[in-house]
Amino acid sequence: MNEKVKAVRNYHRNLTFVLGLILLIFLLIPVFVKSPYILNIFILVFYMSTLSMAWNLLGGMTGQNSLGHAAYMGLGAYVSCMLITKAHFNPWLSALLCMVVVGLVAGVIFFPCFILRGPYFTLVSIAFGEALRQFIINSTFFGRASGIGLPFKKGDSFLDVRFASKVPYYYIGFVMLILVYLFMKKIERSRMGYALRTIREDEDAAAAIGINPIRYKVMAVVVSAMVAALVGFFYASYTRYIDPELMVQAKSTESVLPAVVGGAAYVEGPLVGGLIMIPLSEFLRAKYSAILPGINMLLYAIALLAVIRFRPTGILGWYMNSKAKTFVDTKILRKPPVEVFEAVEMERNSRKGA
Repeated sequence: MNEKVKAVRNYHRNLTFVLGLILLIFLLIPVFVKSPYILNIFILVFYMSTLSMAWNLLGGMTGQNSLGHAAYMGLGAYVSCMLITKAHFNPWLSALLCMVVVGLVAGVIFFPCFILRGPYFTLVSIAFGEALRQFIINSTFFGRASGIGLPFKKGDSFLDVRFASKVPYYYIGFVMLILVYLFMKKIERSRMGYALRTIREDEDAAAAIGINPIRYKVMAVVVSAMVAALVGFFYASYTRYIDPELMVQAKSTESVLPAVVGGAAYVEGPLVGGLIMIPLSEFLRAKYSAILPGINMLLYAIALLAVIRFRPTGILGWYMNSKAKTFVDTKILRKPPVEVFEAVEMERNSRKGA
């Protein structure tokens, strides 16, 4: 076997082993961790990181800084709850329908708004979220400020997404996180991903080379809203109760911070940021909220300012150019030089051509 091909294969094998080990650790956490409080923190990490990935598609990859993702999540939660309680739909079917409904609403509402750029689009997203929240507060059909509760019944039911223990919710949230991550990674490597990044860097240049900015931005907001709606369904199924406070502006800010801290330019950014910021925020809230109410939001504000000031590319932006990455690549993963990858790729392409 060619030595270069062997080196590339060894690298991919080592990378697969490391990723598999990380997945195994997360799969085994409920086996060894019995505290409902700790499991609740992990569940919170899963669905908030997923919501942050939804924001990252629109804000990080496309450059459209939205602060309305709490509204997408809340609308998804409300639509799924209404389908379950009033139309008696199966919860899993209601999840699919709520994603479709929220995606259509986002596409219709924001299609004419994409002529706006910079802070103007951000202001529109804030206005949309607040308008939707006020509409629900004043709507009898949606339960006004009292909210909606899902029925409690005895016994666990996977079909109804109803469990007494937090462990099933842990695994459902974890699977949701992994599937959304793989989907976002697929988008990043697709033609759509290249188009979105081009639009982010220079929209006029993107239009000049044949990319339709409005089309791709509408696609991004629809997909982003659908993922946020899925998170809303999971949240409603987990808490069994929702109210308009789910859509407050602070919730949208919480969805942005993991991506910004982790690195909005990377699909993995929300995962890294969520795994660090959310447990820290929950710890401070539980430990010091009696002394200083709202300390978790204060932490969010300080972290956001610090990242913008000192590390605007986030943790992953720093890591990609650090000695730590060099150590991991050379000593643990045994990653060969770029020239080796290029040579193997050229050899593979020549074989296909032959």
